[in-house]
Amino acid sequence: MAGARLRTAPSNAPKGMPQSARPLLIPHTGEPVWRPWGRFRARGRVRLSNMTSMESPKAVWFGIAALAPYILMKTYWAFGGNAGRPAGDLGDGMRANGAPEALVWMEQHGIDFTVLGALGGVLLLTALARPWGERLPRWALLVPGWAGALFLTPYGFATLIASAVGFTVGDAEGWSPWVGYVGGLAFAGLGLSLALCTRSYQRRTRPTAVLAHS
Repeated sequence: MAGARLRTAPSNAPKGMPQSARPLLIPHTGEPVWRPWGRFRARGRVRLSNMTSMESPKAVWFGIAALAPYILMKTYWAFGGNAGRPAGDLGDGMRANGAPEALVWMEQHGIDFTVLGALGGVLLLTALARPWGERLPRWALLVPGWAGALFLTPYGFATLIASAVGFTVGDAEGWSPWVGYVGGLAFAGLGLSLALCTRSYQRRTRPTAVLAHS
C-alpha cells in the first residue's frame, strides 16, 4: 500500500462522535477499522481512555503518602534524634551485623540507603504514571515495577504483622513498636502503588497490530 493513506469515516458516523473516535477506512476497500480508545498511533501503541489511566496519579500519591512518615523518621534520626531507636551509633550496630562498609559509612554520615531506595521508588512511580515514561523502553519500567511490587508488598505486610505480635526491629533492644508500623506501611504502600502503576503502564503501552501506511 505504498503511498496509501488511511481516511476517516464520512460524516454519517453517529451524531456527536468526535473526529478522533470515528473509524479509519482501509484504502481501496473502504472497510472501517474502529478506534475504540479514540487515538491511533503509527508506532504501535494505543492509549486507553482517561478513565483507565486516572488510577496512576492516585496510586502515586498513595505511595508518597505511605513513604512520607518513613522518610521523616529517617531524616529525624539523621539529624541526631533518638526516639524509637536504640541509643548509640547505628553504624556500629550495622557493622557488627555484617553490613557492607559502604552502607556503614553512609549511615555514619547521615545517608540512609533505605531512604535513597524510597526516593528511587517515587521516581519509578512517577515514570510509570507520567507521559514521559512512555518514551522509555517498556522493560526498563515493567521489570523493576513488578519486581518491586512482588517483593515490597508481602514484606511490608509481614513487617506490620510482626510488629503487631511483638517482634522487634533487628536484633538490638530498644526499638519502639511504632517503628515497625512506620516501616511496614512504607514498604506495603510502595509495593501496592507500584503494582497499580505498573499494571496501568503495561495496559497503556501494550503493543498492538497497526496497519502500515506512509
